[in-house]
Amino acid sequence: MLTEFRPDRPASEADSALRCAFQAEETARKCAVLWFADILERRLFRELGYSSMQQYARRALGFSESRVSDFMHLARKLDKLPAVKAALPEIGYTKARQIVRVASPRTAGDLVEAARTTGRRELAKKVRRVVKRARKTPAAELFAVAESESESELAAEVPVRLGLEFSPEQHARWEALWERLKKTGVTGSREDVLLKALACKLEDISNTETTASTETASRLAVPPVQIHVYECPTCGAMETNGKPLGPADAERIRCDAAISTPTGRNTTSIPPRTRRLVLARDRHRCQAPGCSHTKFLEIHHRDPRTQGGTNAPSNLITLCSSCHRLWHSNHVRE
Repeated sequence: MLTEFRPDRPASEADSALRCAFQAEETARKCAVLWFADILERRLFRELGYSSMQQYARRALGFSESRVSDFMHLARKLDKLPAVKAALPEIGYTKARQIVRVASPRTAGDLVEAARTTGRRELAKKVRRVVKRARKTPAAELFAVAESESESELAAEVPVRLGLEFSPEQHARWEALWERLKKTGVTGSREDVLLKALACKLEDISNTETTASTETASRLAVPPVQIHVYECPTCGAMETNGKPLGPADAERIRCDAAISTPTGRNTTSIPPRTRRLVLARDRHRCQAPGCSHTKFLEIHHRDPRTQGGTNAPSNLITLCSSCHRLWHSNHVRE
């Protein structure tokens, strides 16, 4: 029960009232985030007469632009991190905000457990160390630091933040395009949708420039977009563009990659002919249940090669990068 403010109260009474107010504030924040996420997920803002969650938050709730951004970010992260969302009533709003800065679906459980056993300041310090390690430590060194093994593993899973600056008109077009995509049934995160749109644009350009059937078939032997990944020959850690890759992404890349060594000839994880055969068999579509994406396709080994799996077509299946990552996140090597 909140105590109404009254001036000139004794120290003990003022202290008790302040503590009670802070506790009520924390409880209110937890409930507010969960209700906000529920309205966003079920798109209830439309039933309330608003075209977007941002409009609802600004006009109905009186949020500032920064507060809208903060709540939208946290709500979307909670949707991707069910472990954090389930623990929110227990760990609180402030700790949840810290956790989502560095958590992935695979590491969220460990961070929630850390939030249960440490205070806010200790958790904030841990998150800052993880962020600093992810930004500045090379992958080989990152995985070699035995005394900070848990924080090293967390650092390898920290998402890379990318900022875009839009003019008001460009931002309006972005929101309008996103709304139209959702109405057509497009699913997935904004990041995946944006990457797939860029892939479509690149494919259109390639199809315009290349018409010879032999060259088109050759392009299908390898992924349409390639990234360069460095693997440490000593510890096996991987990095790309100076950023370390987590174990799940490392295993995913080992499934379907072109391999270059300083002394040997270039090879591929899967022979190009076999890759073309599997893609054709699967109709160039992701074979994960409920998914039919046709962009960013990768070949996955049902039985890992580390456990005796081969490159026989019967052991291979086509997955999009998102489904492939999810599979390895759920089956990452201990």
